[in-house]
Amino acid sequence: MKEIKAVLFDLDGTLLDSMYVWQYVDEEFLRRRNITPPDDYARQCSHRSFYETALYTIELFGLDETPDELMNEWTELAINEYRYNVKLKPFAKQTVELAKQRGYKTAICTSQTPELYIPVLKNTGLEGMFDTISSAAEYGKGKQYPDIYLYTAKKLGISPENCVMLDDVSASLKGAKQAGMMTIGIIEPMSCQSIEEMKQYSDKLIETLSEDIFD
Repeated sequence: MKEIKAVLFDLDGTLLDSMYVWQYVDEEFLRRRNITPPDDYARQCSHRSFYETALYTIELFGLDETPDELMNEWTELAINEYRYNVKLKPFAKQTVELAKQRGYKTAICTSQTPELYIPVLKNTGLEGMFDTISSAAEYGKGKQYPDIYLYTAKKLGISPENCVMLDDVSASLKGAKQAGMMTIGIIEPMSCQSIEEMKQYSDKLIETLSEDIFD
């Protein structure tokens, strides 16, 4: 890989052991409406922004609700889990600390809204460890597009080619690649990702965070 000057972290499935939350939210939301989702529903939602996911869900199931109504319901279902129960993945905090010890700028690039990522950063002890936080909700475009990565690199004052993005979703890794960044793919069993796609968009593919991740 090229010289690393900044490390961008995804949250769900990368730093946070939180994929179960969205499975619960999906199941409860659809149960209330007696809907059985297609097998690829979670996969199709994984790289979309919150708003894009709401639009996709409304169109897919022919719902007569607004995106705001869906997002509010999802947030209410998820917020207590993020505030009190979500834990870090193994070696997550140490990986952020390692990046900072090496002099790298650090950032979060997430699909989550502040209502969710602010309490979980406090709960897990990650609050204050990042130079900037970017949410796909700010742009109306998901992490499958390069916008969020380019904007984050600009905020950090680092060229995209000197940034590395850690993510567990192949479409998000593809977006980071399109922005010109290096990528480290993290295999998360609950994210339903194709290993071949992960390999295609990852400069390095790993199963767990570790001390030698940036070597």
